[in-house]
Amino acid sequence: MRLGELLLHLGLVTREQLDAALAYHSRWHCRLGEALVHLRLLTPEQVQRALSSQLRVPFVRGEQMEKVPAAVVRSVPAGVLTRLRVCPLRVERQGSRGILYVATDQPENLPALDELSFITNFTVRPVLALPDDIERTLRHHGLFGARGIVPLELAPDDGPALEITRGGEL
Repeated sequence: MRLGELLLHLGLVTREQLDAALAYHSRWHCRLGEALVHLRLLTPEQVQRALSSQLRVPFVRGEQMEKVPAAVVRSVPAGVLTRLRVCPLRVERQGSRGILYVATDQPENLPALDELSFITNFTVRPVLALPDDIERTLRHHGLFGARGIVPLELAPDDGPALEITRGGEL
């Protein structure tokens, strides 16, 4: 079942809301979930929970991710975690390979999961998470440092106001 159909089936959106989100999605070339959140029809968590159901991948929230031991997070090179935007959650030792559960907001990104598997020599199992929760957890473990986006404060401008008009109108 496609995400929009699932959201309708779950009663999270109406047909009209879905049509509006699909139009936004088509115009701005973003994911349907991003359109739904941007239009304030659903929260990021509602979208991720629906995706979790659709993809049959577990979902984890930031509160649970905060409990991940530093040793587990540091079992993967920091550069790999920040580049792939994933966060290790648990390691299970099984035979010579083992299983690494990782939080990701893109569990369908098989090239990234394959790369992580190759680098770590673990079988990788994705767990769906919100991007903000992943980044917050990695920051908590010192992997993002102060490299985040810092707001730029500008002094008030009392200069002439610009009037923005539609194309060709003056």
